[in-house]
Amino acid sequence: MTQLKPLESFCAILYLLLTGLAGWGLSDTAANGDVTHYNSCELEAQGKINAENRKLTFSGGRTVVVVEDSTSYHCSIGLYTEELKYSASPRYTHLWLDVFLYVSLILASVLLLIGLCMYNQWLLVPWLILMAIDIVRGLISVFFIFWFSYGNLARIATGIFFLGLQFFHISLLLIIMAKFQRIHNRRNGIPDKHYDGRPYNSSRAPSAFEPHAAQPPRQEFYDSHRPFPPHPYDNQHYR
Repeated sequence: MTQLKPLESFCAILYLLLTGLAGWGLSDTAANGDVTHYNSCELEAQGKINAENRKLTFSGGRTVVVVEDSTSYHCSIGLYTEELKYSASPRYTHLWLDVFLYVSLILASVLLLIGLCMYNQWLLVPWLILMAIDIVRGLISVFFIFWFSYGNLARIATGIFFLGLQFFHISLLLIIMAKFQRIHNRRNGIPDKHYDGRPYNSSRAPSAFEPHAAQPPRQEFYDSHRPFPPHPYDNQHYR
């Protein structure tokens, strides 16, 4: 039980970070729409902007970046955390759903930790349900990252990274499901299953390697202690 506490703390910190990034993207989408990041990321990923046209230089020597590179945060990791693979209208809806799901998972992580400490399996159920929903959402998001990658290596690398994150979440889900089953079995008096699939045969002969097994007497013992037959020239026959 104590070995799972770092995992729960990691989940809470991870979703707290994702909540902050999604909230940042939500506020930027509400204020600026596609002007800030989406347009430049899309055009750069499709190769429609030349490298020399990415910056605008003023006479005072100041250089202002007008088109972001595909390796920047918003054009790579932001495809997942800020849903920048979508335009402003669907992105705004997706970010609201993401924030709601992330906050719910943070609260469910607290309930999960309490459930593990109190050995109550039902407090694990909200986390299991919400994590399963987030895994499905994450796999759909990764699919569209690949779909809108346009062959851009930075976007493909981002999709691979977050696909690995989904597999990590799947492993966590299976671990907590196994913990739920174990707590449920112990609280209801159900013995744990034995994983030795070999059938037990009570009539099998004891092995010579079993120290407490009763060994059958050897035939050599009887042969060496068998009484000899009377000799035909024994004195008792002449009495």
